[in-house]
Parts: sequence; structure tokens; C-alpha cells
Amino acid sequence: MMNVAGIPGIAANLLLIFVTIQNNKLRGSANYLLALTAFFEILHQSAHFLFLFITVSGVNFINYSTALKFQLHSIFGVTAAQTSMASIAADRLLSVLFPLKYYKLNIRLYFTIHIILAFISGIWMSINAINFSNKYPTLPVTGYISDLLVLDMEIIFNFIMLLCGINVLLYFFVWIVVRWFHSANNDVGTQSEPHSRLFKSLILIVSIVIGGYLIGCLCRIIIDHFFNLNDIQIWTVNQFAGILINIGASAETPILYIFSSFYREAINKQLRSIFYKKTNSKNVVSVYHVSFNNRGGFVRSEGINGKTKQLEIKNNGTV
Repeated sequence: MMNVAGIPGIAANLLLIFVTIQNNKLRGSANYLLALTAFFEILHQSAHFLFLFITVSGVNFINYSTALKFQLHSIFGVTAAQTSMASIAADRLLSVLFPLKYYKLNIRLYFTIHIILAFISGIWMSINAINFSNKYPTLPVTGYISDLLVLDMEIIFNFIMLLCGINVLLYFFVWIVVRWFHSANNDVGTQSEPHSRLFKSLILIVSIVIGGYLIGCLCRIIIDHFFNLNDIQIWTVNQFAGILINIGASAETPILYIFSSFYREAINKQLRSIFYKKTNSKNVVSVYHVSFNNRGGFVRSEGINGKTKQLEIKNNGTV
């Protein structure tokens, strides 16, 4: 079930990154941050391939230290993705509070700062995971990423919930600014229609993505600490929470496609180019160049350099 949600999510996030790189219209800071979040979510969702491999192989458990070798990048990704989402919320707040200064920012330096913050959080959580692995190297786990987030590593759920709360708070402030300060005028500070649509898309992304993470983390904490369930029952409930989280992690691209005309146009263009090339490659027809002589026969001709497609009609030396 994790791969049912994870594999399409990886494909969708890859598509979002690709269209952001290819399309000149998607050069805003929010566009870059969305692509950055998609990259981190790919790292996160790739964790399910290890669990799938272990399940298919018939092995029930592996050591924590062994699992971490294949899952460390996913722990880094899920943590950095949450920080990146908070960066998007902060970016939107800056854009409505200080619109003139915001559009004069050095976007490379600005984007680099957000990348550094995301990497710092991901590295910090990865170090926690390594320390826990050194403490309990032989702890048996199934290879499912949630199994790695136990005992000391439950700190990741608290961190995610903290960032979810910050996201909600920042977007609440954005809504206040847009609602009360920009709705009554059409001056420079007012968001343009495309930016307004992007803002609405971001609100939906936050609602679904943060909603998925928040519900998933709450389920994990409540079930593990307040219900007297056996290990199999807890693992099953955690699977359900993981599905919600993966739906949220896969939601960026579909939401942007539905509610943002810029992204819809860019994605459609990219998909058409992919399928158009495949269709053309299947319909290639070899054409031989022929010339008719004066006796009604025909002779094969390669044309100039073998590339020109000509039909030469010859009659007594006249073409």
C-alpha cells in the first residue's frame, strides 16, 4: 500500500521539478521552493522500496543498523521537506508584507538560505538516527521507515508537528494581510491574479500535506502511548497513518495542476512533448528516393548527401 501511494508520488514530484527547470515562467522563489520540497519528498518516499524488497524476499526482520543504511536519506528527506514547507509559508508572508523589497531580493542568495536551513534540519535528524543506531544496532525492524522512528527517534514527530503549527500560523498571518490590507486596493502591493491563484494552490497544498502529516503523527503518538495494543495492531495502525502521510507527500503536483494555470500549461506542454516524441518514433517510415527514366522504369536515388527526398522525373535528359 505504501508503494501504491509512493510510486505515483515520486513520478509526480519528478515532473514538478522538471517543469520548474524547463519553464521560464516558473522562476519565482515560491516555484523554486516547491520544487525543492518535491525533491525532499522523493527522498522520503523512496524509503518504501526497501520495505517492498524485504517483504518480497520473505525476510521478516533486519537489524536497525542495516535498515538505516538504506533509509537514512529518507529520514533526511522527510525532515527537510517539512522545513522547506515552512520556508514556502515564510516566503509568502514576506511577499505580502514587503512586496516592493521582496521583488528586489537577490533570488540566488535568498534561495540558498532556504536550502541551508532545510539541509541543517535534515542533517540534525540524520545525526539523531545514527546515534540511535549506535545505541541499538541489533534492534529488529521490518524495513518500513516508521519502524525506525521509535523510542528516541520519536522526536521527529514532535519536530514535524512543531513545523506544521508554524506553517498554519504563517499562512494565517498571510490570510490576514491579504484580507485586510490588500483587498481594498489595486496598487503595487496587491497580488496579481497568477500569484493569487498560486497562493490558493499553496493553501490547498498546506491543508492536504500538513493535514496528512499532522493526522499521521497524531495517530502514531496517540496509538503508541494511550492505547493498550499489541505490536501487530500498532504496526497496522501505523500503516494507515503512513498512507495518509504519503498521500500528503504526493499532493503538490496534482493540486498545482488543477488550480494553477501556469503549472497546468507547463505540465501539459511537457507531457505532450514526451508522448509526441514516442508517437513519432513509432511511426517512422523509410523513404527511398526514386527517379524515372525515359523508358518508364525507375531507379533508386539517395539524393544529395542521402538526405534530400526528391522524385526526379527524367525524359530525354530533361528534368
